[in-house]
Amino acid sequence: MKNKIALLPLDNRPVSCLLPKQIAEFSGIDLVLPERQYLGNLKQGANLDYIDDWIKALNKDNLLILALDTFMYGGLVQSRKHSIDSDKLKERANKLSKISSSPKYGFSTILRIADSNINEEEHEYWDKHGKDLFKWSELMHKVGRGVRSRETSHSELIENWYQATQKIPPSILAHYKNHRDKNFAVNSYWLDSLHSHLFQYLIFACDDSSRYGMNVVEAEYLKKLIQNHRFSYLTKVITGTDEVSLILLAKAFIAAMNIAPSVSLFFTDEKGKEIIGKYETNSICSVVQDQLNILNIVVKDIQSSDLIICVHVPTLHQNDHIFDVNTGGTKESVNKLLEFLNKNQKPFVVADVAYANGSDPVLIKTLAHSNINWDLCYGYAGWNTTSNTSGTALAMGICRWVAEKNRTFKMELFKEALMTRILDDYAYQAVVRKTQSNNIADEMKKVAQNLPKLYDIESREINYSYPWNRTFEIEISFKKAVK
Repeated sequence: MKNKIALLPLDNRPVSCLLPKQIAEFSGIDLVLPERQYLGNLKQGANLDYIDDWIKALNKDNLLILALDTFMYGGLVQSRKHSIDSDKLKERANKLSKISSSPKYGFSTILRIADSNINEEEHEYWDKHGKDLFKWSELMHKVGRGVRSRETSHSELIENWYQATQKIPPSILAHYKNHRDKNFAVNSYWLDSLHSHLFQYLIFACDDSSRYGMNVVEAEYLKKLIQNHRFSYLTKVITGTDEVSLILLAKAFIAAMNIAPSVSLFFTDEKGKEIIGKYETNSICSVVQDQLNILNIVVKDIQSSDLIICVHVPTLHQNDHIFDVNTGGTKESVNKLLEFLNKNQKPFVVADVAYANGSDPVLIKTLAHSNINWDLCYGYAGWNTTSNTSGTALAMGICRWVAEKNRTFKMELFKEALMTRILDDYAYQAVVRKTQSNNIADEMKKVAQNLPKLYDIESREINYSYPWNRTFEIEISFKKAVK
């Protein structure tokens, strides 16, 4: 079947496994996934022998979307803390062409540098030296680029970098640099493999990035190599990670059905669209445009487009639910969006990026009590980073539009996907998570009851759980509607 697509996810989190599955199901895509129990989690990597057998067993005519961090290291977390030597990594990378002749889309992360002293997803030494490593990396980049503030001379910048280096034990700094070198060598290998047509399309994802750091240097170098090899039509370096499988799923669906919508862009604040979101290196509008470029989506004016991409942006700085950052109200922007939606009665999606790590409560409450036509809402997202959110919203909207044109769209399953995003991104991330309640279900129900009849949310029996035994993410599952 031309709409049969296989996906090797980053790990077994809901955003990696269940979200692509939801989009595939409401779109009529026959999505083939590995058994979830063999994928990586927070503590353990994927079973690579199982992964190899799973890939070998795939129909060679079906497109395969590969999370290369899973194939190489066992998952996203494992890419950050593995102890695999360079020879083994090279041997593993060479194996891909031998076990799979399927047409492939691939994505690989550029190793992040977490600005924290938390080692949950990093090497053990991160609890003592994480922030020092981040600062060393940031200053190393600035020294190399000659970047400094007005108050700091270049010689002072060099002195600051030297002092940052002295705070880190030499053995730890050497280990960290070696780890980065190994991962970058793998990414260089994937880029070189485009000469032998290993991938039909390849994405390098800047995972949890910022403006300065060794990860940004690596991204810039990959961009230079892409330009030198004239591979810009085959590969791209973008910010984000968790949404990339969704973007590639939409790209594969567009290719299989040979049809795509044109879109128009509406930002709730013209200055706000130029803001660089937290955990990103590019402006909000650049993030959205990069994702549209990957999909080869044409941007038109409002009247001529098939689908409107509404991006709810901050006005000063991006707020953040996790770190309780709120730099200003969003009511004016929300009212502007509401007025726009009432005026333009055509299909739309909403990428809610006024906050990082959750929805804008003002936006959700306003829309939930408004008279907008929810049948025209083709997608919504408002979760972790700007790229996570925009990629999810785009994938939902574009896949629904393509599915409708091909008469494979399933409305009830779409409603569940949309409810999942509202419940996860708004009810949990923006509201319930802060309460630190031991009873998620009751707290979620209280929030849901304040969303009047949003896609008949009250008639659903919904289960909630912590898939990785931490509060960072929840898993939402639906049982059949209560009659």
